[in-house]
Amino acid sequence: MIKDSNLSTKSVFFDDEELQWESSLTKEFSISLKGLFHIYKEEKSHYKLLEISLSQPYLIKQSRKKGLKVLDITNAIIEKVKNNIVGEGLLVKKNNLKFYMYGHIEKWLESMQEMCIQINFHDEFFLYRLISKSQQSKVYFAEDRSTKIDYAIKVFEKNQFEQKIGAKALQQEIEILRLIKNEHFIKLLKTYEGDQAVYLVFEQQKGGDLQRFLKENENILTEKTAFQAIKQLLQGISLLHNLNYMHRDLKPENILLKNKDKLEDLIISDLGLAEKVNNEKKQLFTLCGTPGYVAPEVLKKQPYNQKVDIYGIGIILYTLLTGKNPFYSIIKDEILELNMIGNVNTDKLNCSDLGKDLLRQLLQVSPNRRPTAQQALRHKYFRNQSPLQTLQKQNIILSKPKFDSNQSEQISPLTPNLNFDQFKTPLVQPQYLRQATPKLNIQQKHNANLMKKFRNGL
Repeated sequence: MIKDSNLSTKSVFFDDEELQWESSLTKEFSISLKGLFHIYKEEKSHYKLLEISLSQPYLIKQSRKKGLKVLDITNAIIEKVKNNIVGEGLLVKKNNLKFYMYGHIEKWLESMQEMCIQINFHDEFFLYRLISKSQQSKVYFAEDRSTKIDYAIKVFEKNQFEQKIGAKALQQEIEILRLIKNEHFIKLLKTYEGDQAVYLVFEQQKGGDLQRFLKENENILTEKTAFQAIKQLLQGISLLHNLNYMHRDLKPENILLKNKDKLEDLIISDLGLAEKVNNEKKQLFTLCGTPGYVAPEVLKKQPYNQKVDIYGIGIILYTLLTGKNPFYSIIKDEILELNMIGNVNTDKLNCSDLGKDLLRQLLQVSPNRRPTAQQALRHKYFRNQSPLQTLQKQNIILSKPKFDSNQSEQISPLTPNLNFDQFKTPLVQPQYLRQATPKLNIQQKHNANLMKKFRNGL
C-alpha cells in the first residue's frame, strides 16, 4: 500500500514558465463566485482588501490602479492556510506564483477543486483495496475519512513516469475527464498530489466491470440486451468524438456497470490512452491499445483516426453475443496476428440479420468502410426498435470462456521504440501448430488458416 506525504517537492503539473496575473480586455466571464478577501502580499509583507471573482478556470481581481487582472488556475495547487491576524484562507500556487486570499473560502475550495490540485489525500482518504493495475496506474477502493463514503481512486506513482512523457499523458487524461461531463463517462471528482503519487478520485461503481460480468455471471443474455449495451457505448463514444478525441482502448475491463446484475447504465472509464485527433498533416501512427481489441490499422502502423473506437465496440458486441473474443487463442502471439488480420466470421452467430449487418459494419477491416458512431446509431437495427418492442427471443448462453490474462496487457504509447515485429510469431511448420493445439475446434481451424495466409503474405 502506498504511504505518501503531502507535497513538498515541485509539482508534476508545473513548468519553468514565468507566471503572472494578466490584464484582460477581451475575455467574457461567467462569474460563479464573488467576495471580498484580505490578500497577502508576500513580497511586501502586508494585507490588502480586494474583490475576487471566480469564472472557471480564472481567478479575477479588480483594483482601482491596475484594473481587471486574471489568473488561469488550471492545475494550480490549492491548500487551506491559517493566519493569526486574518484567520482562515486559501493559498493558490502555480509555477513561480503564490496567491494568498483570506476570508470565507469553503465554497471557493469546493468550486476550485474541480480545476485544481489538492495535497492532503491521505488526511482525507483511506485506501483499503487494490482493484486493478496497469503499466501506468493502479486503482484502489478508498473511504472518505469524514463521510465514510467509498470512492474509486486511480493512483499514478511518480517513479513510474517515463520522464516528461508520463506527466504530459496524465495531464491530458485529466483534461479530457474535466471536459467530458456526461452520464456515459466516469466522472472525475477531485485530484490530489503527494511526493510519491498523483490521485484521481472517482465515484465507486458497485457493478464492477464488463469483463468480470462476462467471466462470473452465468446469465442468459438476449440479443436485445447486448445491442442496448452497445447503443450506450456508441452514444458515449460519439460525444467523445464530437470533442475531437478518441479513446483508443475500449475493452470490457474499461466498461463499468452501476448494477452488477444488469447491463444498464454502462460507464466508459480509463481514458489513459485517449488522444486528440490530429489534422491530416499530422496523422497518428502510435501503436497502443489492448491485443484482441485493437483496430487492424493500428497494429499495421497505418495512420488512424476515431474509427479505431468503432472497431473496439464491434469486438465488445461480438463478445456479448458469444461470450468470447473472436481472436482468442491459447498461443499468445496468435492473438496479435489474428487481430492484425482483423477478419471476424459472423455468419453463424445466433443473431438477427439486421444485428449481423450492424456488427459486420463495425468490424470492417478497412476504416473507410466503418461507420462513425452517429452513423451506427442511425443503423436500421436501432431505427426499427422502440422501448415497447420485443425482439424474437433468441437466448444466448454466456459460457465462461477462458480469458487469458494476455488479453488485458495494454500496449502503451509511452513505451519507447515499440515495434510490432517483436510480437510476430516466426514461421513454423504445420506439424508444430498441430502439436501446440491438439484439439482444434471449428473456430480455431478457421483462425489457423487465416494465419497461414497471413504469414505467407509477409
